[in-house]
Amino acid sequence: MARRRRSARQQHRAAAPRIAWPSPGDWAWLAVALGLNFLVRWPFLHIPMIADEGGYAWATRRWIDGTGRLYHDLWISRPQGIFLVYAGMLDVLGTSQVAFRIGAAIFAAATTVAVWLYGRRWKGPRVGTTAAIIFAVAAGLPSVEGYTANSEVFMAMPAAFAALWLFWACRHGWDLGHLTGIGVLIGLSTLLKPSGAMMLPVAWAFIAMAQEASRRDYARRCAAVLAGVILVAIPTFINGYMLGWHAFIYATITYRLTEQSSATVSFDHHLAAIVKLAASCWALIVLLALFTVVRYRQPILAWLKHRPLRPRLASSSPRLGYVHQSPLPPFQLVRPEDDGGLLLRLWAFGCLGGISMGGDWWPHYLIQAAAPFAIWLGSSWPAVEATLSRRAKPLFMAAMLIFLLTPYAIVVKGSTGELTQAIYSHPGYPSQDKVGAYLKAHTQPNQTIYVAFDEAAIYYLADRPAAYRHLYDQELRAVPNAYSDIIAIIRSPQRPVYIVGTRQPGPFPDDSRLFWREVANYYDLETMIDGVPIYRARETIQTQGP
Repeated sequence: MARRRRSARQQHRAAAPRIAWPSPGDWAWLAVALGLNFLVRWPFLHIPMIADEGGYAWATRRWIDGTGRLYHDLWISRPQGIFLVYAGMLDVLGTSQVAFRIGAAIFAAATTVAVWLYGRRWKGPRVGTTAAIIFAVAAGLPSVEGYTANSEVFMAMPAAFAALWLFWACRHGWDLGHLTGIGVLIGLSTLLKPSGAMMLPVAWAFIAMAQEASRRDYARRCAAVLAGVILVAIPTFINGYMLGWHAFIYATITYRLTEQSSATVSFDHHLAAIVKLAASCWALIVLLALFTVVRYRQPILAWLKHRPLRPRLASSSPRLGYVHQSPLPPFQLVRPEDDGGLLLRLWAFGCLGGISMGGDWWPHYLIQAAAPFAIWLGSSWPAVEATLSRRAKPLFMAAMLIFLLTPYAIVVKGSTGELTQAIYSHPGYPSQDKVGAYLKAHTQPNQTIYVAFDEAAIYYLADRPAAYRHLYDQELRAVPNAYSDIIAIIRSPQRPVYIVGTRQPGPFPDDSRLFWREVANYYDLETMIDGVPIYRARETIQTQGP
């Protein structure tokens, strides 16, 4: 049996196309893509942290310092992976948002390499280079907060290498050890952000669809991938048990399933969030629509006119050597014989599932789809180019570049302050560094503060414990009794020393009027920093920690 498996692997390796070692020119183009990856992020290194970055950094620092308990008073609905990454950045790169964003750029650079390798192995060096350059630009777009150190940037790296390795395994005999390694990468991606789990059904579907095999072989291959995921899950759940089992399970699994997920929000919420996402990413949508129309214009026109497709020039599959006719319309799956295209489409569907999981449709969710998006554009460009006339080709390329680069036009705002005002709709973001410094100077390390309601970076900048463990307005809106809990904290003798108003109404049905009435009963306005009010409690009894 083992001899037959070795023979099958040898046959797969013999049948797989040989990929030439990259030439000096190929390495040079990869260097260009990597340089672009850092260059497009450079103008945004110094703008203030977003709430996600601040929350991750605050929870990580207090966790590793022993001044808080993860999933208890340090409550963020993420597995431990993102905190481990932030711990590494705090230790190696530094404590500022510049350090975090450099760390994110390093992860994005590794993802660029995975995109480059996938394109090369699937369609050749030209596609690999094109895809890598597109990814470097698309993944850093300010319209999707690509410059930030958000969890999507980190989870995209192991997910991309899992896809690359899966493609390699398909062409080299489905070795069970390699499939287990793929599962480990999927587990690591999930550990960084739960939507990384969507790569598991992607892998299973690809195994089932890519090649004919017995049911037993399918089961063995899928089990090997699952075993790799379990290898990551075992230490994760052991650590979760040590941190507090019920708190860990609630924060990482139960809360999302029952309080804040795509299944728990209304259709109106989905619709409003998608419309908002489309408004912020309109240039990408236009680019994708224009490219798709040009790429598939003949089958689309034929479909619209209800007549058969006109034959086009036949092309050959680089893998199997068969001849096929015109490409299928964009709403159909790729030919099963095209293993790279099949995996790419499954990967894209998996990313769509991950983007929709939370139900919020935030722009930065799109970062996880940047890799398959770039590979698809890079692989489709030769077919588009072949159908364009000499005059139309430069015009079409110019249009693509304009729509891809349009979001970067925001850098003409000039100074960091002006860029911050242009990027962030949140009125408190531009002043959070000064607010954090003020709170740190006027409080003791064990004294609590409360930021009302969604600017978690202030906790990190002030380096002070939060009076309430839920830091974000989505959580306050979703968690039962959150409003009454906060009111009770304000009324108690252990109320926070300072309350910061973020100049937003808050997530509660009465626009937080009851909260601010209670603040008026127990607090006085001490100062204003760039219009941000800071209130100090008249009397407090502070304990050692929150």
